[in-house]
This record gives sequence, C-alpha cells and structure tokens, in this order.
Amino acid sequence: MTALLLLAPDTVELYAAAATDDAHGWADPGTATLAWTGAGNLQMTAFPSDPRAEDRGGHGPFDPATSPTGVLFLPVGASPAEGQVAVVRGAQWALSQVRLVVDPTGGGIDCWIATVTGVPGG
Repeated sequence: MTALLLLAPDTVELYAAAATDDAHGWADPGTATLAWTGAGNLQMTAFPSDPRAEDRGGHGPFDPATSPTGVLFLPVGASPAEGQVAVVRGAQWALSQVRLVVDPTGGGIDCWIATVTGVPGG
C-alpha cells in the first residue's frame, strides 16, 4: 500500500534524542542519527505570545516571548516516538503526544499525529 497524506507535503526528518545527557542530566535534541525521512505535513497552530517582561522573558509588545507549536502528520511507516526531533522547513521540533489515528472507514488513510514544539536555537 502506498502512504497517503491528504495535506500538502513537507519533507520531514526524524531523529532520536541524543544518547548523551547535558550538564543537568537531560537528553539533548538529537540530529546525529536519522531514524526516518519522508513526506509529512506540519500544520502550525496559534501559539502563546507574551509581551510581558515580568513573566516569561518577553521584551515588550514588538518582541514577545513565543513558543511556536503545531501538529505534525506522518504516514504509518514513519513510526514516530515521544522525544524525537523532527526537522521540517529548516527548523527543529520536539515531538510529544504521539498517537496513531486509524481511519474508521478502512479507507487506508491511517496516520501518525504528534504535537510539536519549536526547539530553541534549532
């Protein structure tokens, strides 16, 4: 069966988290070992934007603190996982809430969906 996405395709690369931890014991985003590449689709969502300097580091109304987020659609063969990093449109995105959605009609349009958050500096 051919993978089918009903949205305009983006080229997606999936990477596992880095094998080594940073100074705080956290796994860093990985971009060394490619786990999968192929067509997917990134749909951006309305993400938080906060211009208040006292809360999350905004620098006023014209340079707010932002957290880019979206939803990434992938074909069944991608087999994404929590904590992976997707590179889409030249930016890195951390995957969470990864789930397989099965077409209830049996029409062959099953897909993976993941919530993605922009990786700072990525």
